[in-house]
Amino acid sequence: MAKPTFDPRPGEELFAQKVGCDCWKMPQVVGKRQVSGKLYMTDQRVAFLASGLMGTASVSWEVEMKDIASIRTCTTPPFFPFGVELTMKDGKVYLLAIMKRDKYVTWLKEHIS
Repeated sequence: MAKPTFDPRPGEELFAQKVGCDCWKMPQVVGKRQVSGKLYMTDQRVAFLASGLMGTASVSWEVEMKDIASIRTCTTPPFFPFGVELTMKDGKVYLLAIMKRDKYVTWLKEHIS
């Protein structure tokens, strides 16, 4: 299986691309596990593409902006203030660690409300 790639949709406004981040929690993985990758954000969706040599497709994901219920800042293990928690309308939760997270959180909050 090929590594996932991010391709903007026609007319999609790109806000952030190839932002280095770690994903600590995602619905398809039980428990918290640090997965490094790149974050992409547009006016329509948020995507995380895991980096690594193998198995990246199974821990890469994307969500539609319209499906995000809330966004909040938090800590990531052990107690670093880089966390961004995305809670979906269906109850699924994603936890990202992003350096200088404030500009991303502000932008996301503006686009889900």
